[in-house]
Amino acid sequence: MKRKFEISLLINSLVLCLMFATFASAQTKRAMTIDDVMALKQVQDAQISPDGRWVAYVVSVADFKENGFNSDVWLVSTAGGEPVRLTTSIKADNHPVWSPDSKRLAFLSSRDGKPQIYLISPFGGESEKLTDSKSGIQAMRWSPDGKRIAYVAVQEPTADEEKKEKEKEDTIVVDHNYKMSRISVIDLESKKTSELAKGDFSTSDPQWSPDGKTLAFVTVPTPKADDTGLSDVWSIDVDSRQMRKLTDNDGPDSSPRWSPDGRYIAYLSRDGAHGLLGQSKLTVMSADGSGKREITSDFPYQPGEPVWSADGASIYFVAPVRTTSQLFSVSAGGGEPKQITNSAGVMSAASFSKDRKQAAFIISDQQHPADVYVAKSIATFDAVKLTDHNPQVKEFSLGKSEVIRWKSKDGMEIEGLVIYPVGYEPGKRYPMVAFIHGGPAGVWTQSFPGSWGNFGHVWAGSGWVCFYPNIRGSSAYGEKFLLSNVKDWGGADYQDIQAGIDTLISRGVADPDRLAQSGWSYGGYMTAWTLTQTNRFKAVMVGAGLTDMFSMYSTDDLQRILDGYFGGEPWDQYDQYHRVSAMTFIKQAKTPTLIQHGGADLRVPNGQSWELYMGLKKNHVPVELCFFPREPHGLQEPRHQQDKMRREYAWFSKYVLGIDKPSIDKSDKP
Repeated sequence: MKRKFEISLLINSLVLCLMFATFASAQTKRAMTIDDVMALKQVQDAQISPDGRWVAYVVSVADFKENGFNSDVWLVSTAGGEPVRLTTSIKADNHPVWSPDSKRLAFLSSRDGKPQIYLISPFGGESEKLTDSKSGIQAMRWSPDGKRIAYVAVQEPTADEEKKEKEKEDTIVVDHNYKMSRISVIDLESKKTSELAKGDFSTSDPQWSPDGKTLAFVTVPTPKADDTGLSDVWSIDVDSRQMRKLTDNDGPDSSPRWSPDGRYIAYLSRDGAHGLLGQSKLTVMSADGSGKREITSDFPYQPGEPVWSADGASIYFVAPVRTTSQLFSVSAGGGEPKQITNSAGVMSAASFSKDRKQAAFIISDQQHPADVYVAKSIATFDAVKLTDHNPQVKEFSLGKSEVIRWKSKDGMEIEGLVIYPVGYEPGKRYPMVAFIHGGPAGVWTQSFPGSWGNFGHVWAGSGWVCFYPNIRGSSAYGEKFLLSNVKDWGGADYQDIQAGIDTLISRGVADPDRLAQSGWSYGGYMTAWTLTQTNRFKAVMVGAGLTDMFSMYSTDDLQRILDGYFGGEPWDQYDQYHRVSAMTFIKQAKTPTLIQHGGADLRVPNGQSWELYMGLKKNHVPVELCFFPREPHGLQEPRHQQDKMRREYAWFSKYVLGIDKPSIDKSDKP
């Protein structure tokens, strides 16, 4: 009896210890901070070796000392085990590409200035510099025999151009003297380089035919962003330099990929019916450009770049599906694509082993940052996680997320995401911030919200509801939905947001007296528009927003996009451009507004923010305008990213919660 009592006492003690340990673990979790966002390691570009034994990938981390992001190439076995860091340069090492025999890796490195190709054995030894381009390498591809590498680089300056630049004789004449990107081939034994595909165009995406005799590639008329939708597919005989134009379409043709027997090329194509707008279809043609046929005509989503099966009978691709992305396969002859995965998250484009039996991905969801996964069998697709580069996330209290749907003012069903505050109590109302994505053809997905553009878990940890509406015009919901805001910016798309907010208020989640809105690019446009249409928000943040569509048209770098959305140029469609401009209604604005913008932004020029700032200031609306020097349309420097988040959080805390100096960081300095 005594023995049984002692055993029982021991068991009870163990149970209590386990309960205490679990309770203590829960109590040690803490809210995520902006500093934590900046400390996250970004995992990207998983490339499985042709023999299926290894995955090379890239890990980037913020370097506040250098005020940049240090990226390195890593390696992990598909059988599992501890990942190995292959490169340790303080500059960017990225874009790993395997040799056909899986014995070497080529990668790009900026350790000596401009990005150059380096070679390294993944199993030990120092890296070897292969190129010395004055303009830097943009992309590369091994030949099937592993003896050559095709690469893309911008034309190098001539001696006369270098002399003029040195002497500051550097007048820029608009739309003249473009520096085109060119494809070259380097022989790995002799180190001799030869330039291919010369012509009055810029080139990209070189793809070797299986026999190594021909390269398929993509051209655009100029390097201008506005010409990206005018791409075509060409091929060139590597020895004779004879070129053939394979597509001649008003819309874009891109991502050419050879069939295993070299007889066909799969690519993405879209007609020019909607200008630069719309979705591309997966298309197959003969290697000479004849016999073009769409094989995903009725597929509702946008296929990613194609990958042929080993036998050439089918084609794999990853496509965005609403708030997720999934892997599909389709017969090379056409038919209904088969969905292989059913993931409640986001996966990157797949890389496949040579036999196409295995694939590597980068996968994330709203509770887990991106990491490397491998599917050992495509047929069953049982994905296995190979890395854990952000174990500290387990220490954070993260808000639960949910996909929600609601009816807009006209009855259209709209979908979006909600992240609830940590410790959310049903029936209790919380302050809410609505985040509006860019594009307008962007989309909010079920990826981890831990970046300067979306730090939702920080807000949730501080007691806020985060609302992410995928309003009409968003991608990943089909082409009809994608084009449903043409000639209607600020109309039904604006009502989609308001209806979603009303839904969360009616459900008792959001406090109608504590609302904020934030957006960048088109999200900035919609936020600037919103503050001239309603006073329901206590504060807004307009990031790189379009505010005067007439002046925007001729000063940005994507006129064809605006032509598509508004039906032509502003001098021919004056009413359209005038009606959708926030500046038209600026005297109605009353909401305290924070404006943030990259100082070197060409996509949305600085003048757009100046116009909004001056309009608000002259009308005595609380406003603050911040420019980030050197930054393009998206922020790239860690200190600027951190500052953007801190300012936004402080602005909303002040005007929504009445808190002048919120505490959101672990320290004032990184």
